[in-house]
Amino acid sequence: MTFKPLPRQLRATLALALAAATAPMAAASDIDWRLSGFATLGAVHTRSDTLQFARVGIDAPGGGKTDFGPDSVLGLQLDLRLSERNAAVLQLVTRETQRGDYQPRPALAFVSHAFTPELTVRAGRLRSPFFMLSDTADINYSQAWVRPPVEVYGLNPFSDIDGVDLLYRTRVHDAFVELHPYAGRSRIPVVDGGRARLEDLWGMAMTVEAGSLTLSAGYAKANLDVDRSSPELASYMDRNNFPAALRAELNGSGADASFSSVGAQWDDGVWRLSAEVARSSAERFTSSATGAYFSAGRRFGAFLPYLTVARQWEDAPLVDTSAWIGFEAALAPFNRTRNQAQKSLTAGVRWDFRTDAALKAELTHVRTGDGAQGSFFARNDTVTEGLDNQIINLLSVSVDVVF
Repeated sequence: MTFKPLPRQLRATLALALAAATAPMAAASDIDWRLSGFATLGAVHTRSDTLQFARVGIDAPGGGKTDFGPDSVLGLQLDLRLSERNAAVLQLVTRETQRGDYQPRPALAFVSHAFTPELTVRAGRLRSPFFMLSDTADINYSQAWVRPPVEVYGLNPFSDIDGVDLLYRTRVHDAFVELHPYAGRSRIPVVDGGRARLEDLWGMAMTVEAGSLTLSAGYAKANLDVDRSSPELASYMDRNNFPAALRAELNGSGADASFSSVGAQWDDGVWRLSAEVARSSAERFTSSATGAYFSAGRRFGAFLPYLTVARQWEDAPLVDTSAWIGFEAALAPFNRTRNQAQKSLTAGVRWDFRTDAALKAELTHVRTGDGAQGSFFARNDTVTEGLDNQIINLLSVSVDVVF
């Protein structure tokens, strides 16, 4: 396995951060450390003979109607306090990838230096702060649901970045404000072979915490590269005589891409309300779309029943077929399978049967959009027609623990 070297500026910054973090180790008599972890055993049953559920950018489509891949995860985290101002974090996670394997990977691997109590710099592998709940996206125990609404959280599958960031947290009256600028790059595997990459990525996230209320907002911009190396895809393009310019709409590098989100959450110990709106935009290689959800739950002792409504709609297709007269029929499967437009209603309940474990069950009623397969993949031939505008029910169950 080969990896593209980090940019020279990023390597230099990381080297400085490593030097700052490790310098005090020789003089320290001991290092404070803590080992923790989290795990989820989850299963989702898709009531459809033609489509199967998969979380875009996380797991590989496949298997029977009941699938353990989308939600099951195991993670271990080592926190090291190297000195008063220097620390390091390593988090290893294993879950089904888009390649269909369970190879462990470092989801976090960074060193940090606190210039002041309010300002910290981090360098290495970091969680990408694209969404309100990005920091705990793998730690299902921290969420009310079996999984965050895919209509929003499926918009941007890049879960981490290799780069640097700053965390500035300060108090403003009775609220805490955190500013989080970041820069780097990211990559993920593509279903059926290949990789997608974000290069020259930079962004800003902001969080405001005021009592029971949390507000978040973020914006990111990058160059998107997509390399779809599936032999089936290459054969399909050859059979349909796709010209070079059309192939460049599906594979290539340097497409302008951006992502923005706004979210709010209220949790006073009894009521838990959350809402989020996000938009992903790219000039090539993938569709542009907007998603939103609203979720409400109320605690009754150890039980938290909840309802969630969510929707995603496509703003622009993967390929504008009006520009490719004569190829409309051949391009239709690409646009349909990359169009995640759908709307859903979820009813569920969470039971905290221990202080460190929860059992969740939820039923989701989904309707995919016209010309869209939503968060589903065809069970057999991906170019099969008539798989849009479907009504599908999902039953999801999970056991989440932290330790």
